[in-house]
Amino acid sequence: MNISIFKKDGNKFYMKDFFEKNILDEIKKNESPPAQIENFISAAECQNLINYFQNLKNKSVGKSQFIEREESTKIFFKLDQSHEIKKLYQKIQDIIGEFYVNDFQPHIITSRYPLRLHVDTGKNPNDLIFKNVIIPLEVEYDLEKKNHCPPNTLIFKNTWYDQSALFTNHTDNDKDFIIKDSNGKFVDILNIDDFFNKIQKFNEDEIEYNENVFRINDNFKDYIKRLTEIKRYNLRTNKHIVNDKNFNRDLYEKYLSHQQYEDCKSLELDKAIETKVGSLIYWDRTRIHSSDNFIKNNVKSKTLLALFTSKTKIS
Repeated sequence: MNISIFKKDGNKFYMKDFFEKNILDEIKKNESPPAQIENFISAAECQNLINYFQNLKNKSVGKSQFIEREESTKIFFKLDQSHEIKKLYQKIQDIIGEFYVNDFQPHIITSRYPLRLHVDTGKNPNDLIFKNVIIPLEVEYDLEKKNHCPPNTLIFKNTWYDQSALFTNHTDNDKDFIIKDSNGKFVDILNIDDFFNKIQKFNEDEIEYNENVFRINDNFKDYIKRLTEIKRYNLRTNKHIVNDKNFNRDLYEKYLSHQQYEDCKSLELDKAIETKVGSLIYWDRTRIHSSDNFIKNNVKSKTLLALFTSKTKIS
């Protein structure tokens, strides 16, 4: 497996390409600005897709049926498994061109906590990766709150030509997970193994951990144990930071307050694309991107159809 090497030359850092040179050349040829096609599918079609995918939870689809965690739910599917999905596949290709899905199954994701800075470049240096594609299907607002703003997908100008990565300064382990405390607040646990070890001696008790309170019972411990057994897909790295330029503070407060400010160093925002239900949104898989902090805008969840596309098929 290729390993990225970072070397200093004056004030600039250069990343060794993860992809084979001929593949990288083709990837760059296919790059284009982020785009959004509004009203790509109707509200009724969105609801039909949601109903269809929810039913998949009880069916065997691909390697995994679904992944259910407090911060998100993913339901996996195949592009050829129904007439409606085949039609949607072709409709997307009519806009962005022919594509395949190689390395990560098509899925819908319901996010209850915003995704952080990452890139979906995959792990195969021979994969001619193409576009990230999402279709927002539903946005659920907290109706107990008065003010609501729609969520956004943040696309940065910064590109990444290494394997899939989550960008953070916490690179000493890949055991960070988002869970809820006893008040229903999402909390970033930086080391789930350490947390699991600390809760073992408690049952039907409330404990404080890093200034948050958690109610411990057998179900909670079983859930945390399952998290400790998860193998993370994305590399954890801070090598996206290539200079000392701070991210715009106003943009940070508006969009990215769910991420540590220092993690945003070197980044430059290209577009904040509003999550309009039924729209088609796509951008290069080499682009660093993120959700905005939709929780502060009283959004409870957003549900998207997501595809990580490639220009050639790998068996």
